Amino acid sequence: MLRLLLKLLSFVTGQRLLTPEQAKSQQLELDDLRTKQVALETLSSKLRSELKRQQALALQQIEKNQDSHKQTMTAQLSEIDSLKEALSQLNQSVDIETQRQIKENNDLLSQLNWLSGTIAHDFRAPLRAIDAYSFFLADDLGENAPPEASKSLEEIRRNGKRMGVLLDALIEYLRLGVCPLDIQLHDLNDTLMQVVNEHFDFSPVPIEIQVHGKWRFDKPMMMKAFKELIDNAVKFSRPVESPKIIIRQSSANNLEIIDNGVGFSDTHGAQKFQLFHRMHGNDEFDGEGIGLATAERIASRHHITLNLNRVGNQTVASLQLPEHGSN
Repeated sequence: MLRLLLKLLSFVTGQRLLTPEQAKSQQLELDDLRTKQVALETLSSKLRSELKRQQALALQQIEKNQDSHKQTMTAQLSEIDSLKEALSQLNQSVDIETQRQIKENNDLLSQLNWLSGTIAHDFRAPLRAIDAYSFFLADDLGENAPPEASKSLEEIRRNGKRMGVLLDALIEYLRLGVCPLDIQLHDLNDTLMQVVNEHFDFSPVPIEIQVHGKWRFDKPMMMKAFKELIDNAVKFSRPVESPKIIIRQSSANNLEIIDNGVGFSDTHGAQKFQLFHRMHGNDEFDGEGIGLATAERIASRHHITLNLNRVGNQTVASLQLPEHGSN
């Protein structure tokens, strides 16, 4: 009955009239909304405070990072300055060492020139005298000279000439160790062909060249080294049947001179490249033990490794460029 009356009054007044229960329920909803609003405002306040705190921390971290970066930059600049100073000192040391080495080389070259002159004059004078007086003695004795005396005089003159050859080889060997190098890029095939055409045009042993590419070296000196190695191969290949020399590359940095000659004994080892060392007797092959030593000396000046090995029935002389010397 009350609900009907409220509806009628609501219709007459144009306003909605609530029952006490409805009013109480609506009041509870309003109170709940107010509570939620207060909670939201509290949460919003906390969020704003937290945001301000985080912003402050971020600013502090940025300032800290900037300070750290400044310190790092300062340390790096200090290290760079230290490196510059060390580099400057190193350059000064290098300059001093270079000047010292130049002076030592000049002193050594002067000593070599003096030694060469001494050998050429003081050492050769007795040899010339020995050769001349042995010739005069043989001429004075004439046909009346006993066979043993003639043979002895011939042996004296032969050994005198051999000593002259050894002195020339010694001077050349010393010169090769100090003379300046003119290092340029050269075609290997052209250089080897020039050596063969100039020195082995009438060689009884056929020489086959299978090389290509370019190496950096002093051409006159390397031509001399190639000549000595090829000459060594030709000399020891003559006695064998169907001798042949092949010059080839096993790689861009390795050159091999291969012959099928009589070879040598493994007992010689590192002595193969010693000056005046011979791997065969004078009654077997001529020579003074100069060629291989000269070739090794030249190779060493170019930082090239020279090896001589017996592989099966072949002798292989290999020239190996250093790893950084690729062309």
